[in-house]
Amino acid sequence: MGFKVIILTLLLVFLNSSLLPAGELTGEEILDKLNNNINITASGQATIKLVTENSKGQQREYKLKIYRQEETGQEKQLLEYLEPADVEGTKFLSVHTPEQGEEQMWLFLPALGRERRIAGHMTRDNFMGTDFTFEEIGGGKDYNDDYRAKRLVDQELAGYLTYQLQLIPVDQDLDYGELRMWVWQQEMQPLAIDFYNRAGELWKQLIFSDFEQGDDGELFPQTIIMSNQEEGSRTIIEIIENSSEEIDRLYFSLQYLRR
Repeated sequence: MGFKVIILTLLLVFLNSSLLPAGELTGEEILDKLNNNINITASGQATIKLVTENSKGQQREYKLKIYRQEETGQEKQLLEYLEPADVEGTKFLSVHTPEQGEEQMWLFLPALGRERRIAGHMTRDNFMGTDFTFEEIGGGKDYNDDYRAKRLVDQELAGYLTYQLQLIPVDQDLDYGELRMWVWQQEMQPLAIDFYNRAGELWKQLIFSDFEQGDDGELFPQTIIMSNQEEGSRTIIEIIENSSEEIDRLYFSLQYLRR
């Protein structure tokens, strides 16, 4: 299973698509072909180990269950903390309707005994002490809507030939000033994303690795690392087990959040 990701990048000199040889894919075409492969998991469920590490190298480990369902016109995802005891039962539900551009999010904290709606201005806050934002962890991020892609010079990364993309934000209100993405040409899978702030400085970096074939035959990364260059912290996600079996719709309801 994989992550949409979302979310993540680096920047350099870029080639105008008109300068590319005839028949070559443009940046926009490459981004379209990713087909939502920037996510934690496709439809189904996965058990993951999530590790947060601060600038001093101190780590904390969590175990979570992820449920995801993609159906016509809507994407739903639920994260549920299983361990340790002090966060057990914490749940995060996100429902994304691409055609409407809407994403609804709720966070349930057992200590409060109720869910909290994550308002639009809060979606860019860090999720539960990780280096991912609510928006990125929710899986509804659509780079095609928010960025315009330009293809740069192809590069080799970690032994793979990649397309290198520069993503420029359409809306100047977005947090990131620019992204750079490396896409594995053979499998059309993102391998790395660099995020730059408005000052042009590298802010965060997302790395996908250890690809394995899922039940549906698609390749998904088993290790995902988001590092914050400014804070010196990072968040490591490792897929322990996954399955593409159908998920009961009850998991994606406020009723289940409160259980």
